[in-house]
Amino acid sequence: MQPIRQIIEDAPDTIPVPPELRHQRVEIIFWPLEPAESERDVNGWPLGFFEATAGAWEGEPLAREAQGEYGQRLEFE
Repeated sequence: MQPIRQIIEDAPDTIPVPPELRHQRVEIIFWPLEPAESERDVNGWPLGFFEATAGAWEGEPLAREAQGEYGQRLEFE
């Protein structure tokens, strides 16, 4: 018997077993054909990203160190 391969465009909650395979030992593999994309905002960030991560730092308080003096550059001619 040959295996049955069926591509389902919109997978339902239940998938029927073909009559010729019922009451037999079978292997069923679910393999998504394309990766699921998460919903994103207008800037491309996953929805809820900043709400989930804002204030999540649990280490030492962050402090910005002194930046030093800006180096002198040659002027354009």
